[in-house]
Amino acid sequence: MPSVKQKVPVEAQFDAPPAVATPMTALRGGWQLTKSLIAFAPRRMALAILLLLMAGVTEAFGILMLIPLLHIVGLDEQQADGNPVAEAVTRAANTLGVELSLVTVLLTFLVLAVIRTATAWQREMLLTKIRLGFIDRTRERLYAAMAQAKWEHLLGHRQSNILHTVTSSVNRIGSAAFTLLQLAVSSLLALMQLAVAASISPMVTGIVLATGLVMLAATYPLTLHTRKLGEQLTRANRGIFASSTDFLAGLKLAKSHGAVQGHVEHFAKTLSAARQRQLEHTWMSSATRAALNLATVAILVGLVWFAASYAAATTTELAILALIFARITPMLSGLQNNAQQLANSLPAYEYAQSMREDFQQAAESGWARHPASSPASRIALQAQLAVRHVSFTYGKGTWALDDVSLDIPAGEMTVIAGPSGAGKSTLADILLGLLTSSAGKPGLANAETHRGQVLIDGVPLTERNLSAWRQSVAYAPQDPFLFHDSIRANLLWARPQASDTELWDALRRSVADEFVTALPQGLDTLVGDRGSWLSGGERQRIALARALLRRPSLLLLDEATAHLDAATERQVAVALRSLPEGATVVAIAHRTSLMEVADSIVLMQAGRVADVGTWRELAPRLRAPSVDGQGRSL
Repeated sequence: MPSVKQKVPVEAQFDAPPAVATPMTALRGGWQLTKSLIAFAPRRMALAILLLLMAGVTEAFGILMLIPLLHIVGLDEQQADGNPVAEAVTRAANTLGVELSLVTVLLTFLVLAVIRTATAWQREMLLTKIRLGFIDRTRERLYAAMAQAKWEHLLGHRQSNILHTVTSSVNRIGSAAFTLLQLAVSSLLALMQLAVAASISPMVTGIVLATGLVMLAATYPLTLHTRKLGEQLTRANRGIFASSTDFLAGLKLAKSHGAVQGHVEHFAKTLSAARQRQLEHTWMSSATRAALNLATVAILVGLVWFAASYAAATTTELAILALIFARITPMLSGLQNNAQQLANSLPAYEYAQSMREDFQQAAESGWARHPASSPASRIALQAQLAVRHVSFTYGKGTWALDDVSLDIPAGEMTVIAGPSGAGKSTLADILLGLLTSSAGKPGLANAETHRGQVLIDGVPLTERNLSAWRQSVAYAPQDPFLFHDSIRANLLWARPQASDTELWDALRRSVADEFVTALPQGLDTLVGDRGSWLSGGERQRIALARALLRRPSLLLLDEATAHLDAATERQVAVALRSLPEGATVVAIAHRTSLMEVADSIVLMQAGRVADVGTWRELAPRLRAPSVDGQGRSL
């Protein structure tokens, strides 16, 4: 919770320079991802492992069947006597009562190939389902954690970073998951083929295995460097996303000021930095793969010469060993490439996990008691909404609210007025339960332990009843958000079961019925991205109708009529004074239309309640320029 003693900002923790990559950090990230995959789909992962084993076994037996095949067709003039593999195949055939002929060996080879192909197809489909499901699950959990986090905590995150994480980073997590699964496939198949090779020539296989391990160890520093590049790429991609967001948000201003070229150049520099990281990763991966390919070919040539000259291998054994090692060679290169790809993608997974855990630690406890599938009951405000000794700071050394206390009678309209920066919007967020009071200011009695509170008919607003309170309030901001959908859909978002009669009643009370009726498709007219196809005043009236449709106990308007002309604003003000069911209205306003019909006005200055009264009592002060204690205009 924000206070004077502010912790390290959340974004600063994520934007810190990358730590030096070590074998432990690389292993830890891969192990965490592995555990997450297994926990996500334990049965599917077990089935995938079974299919991997089947593929490996059929692959191994298929290779082994080449030995009797070569003897049968007479390509090997040496006797098979003494070859353990040939003898094992002969004993198995005798046990089954099958004659080892060209037809039976070829049929066996064909059956094994069919089984291997079928299991490989099933395995790929299963791994794809696991990967895509894991991406969706990761994104859903991140969204849920963000939705549950306290509002003041979300304010510590840059919006573009959150959007980048739930889109680009999660897609890279999918790549990391796919690469990890491919690593498992390649590793198991390589082990199976090494086992076959060991049954033919343990000495040669041992040399190959030792050489391969040395090669992988030699390239491990490159893998660690790839991880560092992955961290830099994650930050660069976040920069692209932030620049894209800022570019779109500031494009109108840039065009108006003739500064489009500078706007584009800044974006181009951000893109260039990200592309450089990607090119470095591609260059390193390609160079490593080329070096491994050359090294493994040289080793293969040397091993065949060694096996023929010193290991006394038969022609059949040499052919099979050459086949096995020719297949293992690209596998070793693939393993290294997959390891580098995984190291490059893991930082995105770790960043997303850190963000999700950060949100979860700041979760509102009331969410667990009242999940979306089981909404909390509403609270009927009957007597008054009271604020007692509330202070709040955003951690910038100043207090947005400074020991504020006031009473808001139920069923009445209260207007909160005052200059910009007086704390009006912060007070609105306190009333909505989005923010909670910070600890008391130094110098106040019991400052160390005292926290202000909001009382609903005498009952403190806490996380225990927060969900129920939010079911009972409606909020209309100065800059309303509308979905890129129809007017009907935007209204029904607040109350899906509302009838057309109720929709039109809400539009009438917000003085929006006439302009909606005049639209070509009426309620089914699309409003554009964030309502961009409507004027500012039309957007505000639709947002106000949406709020009214909730039939709230408390209707809070934060400059919700600022874009309306004076005549329309007066119509809205009169309509708000006659809301049914005794709704309580709290309106933040600068203009006088709402003040003139309000039951009471709360005048705020510098985070404090300066005065409370009616329009008649406060009109002289509200009409005159406000001045602070040093004579500066507020």
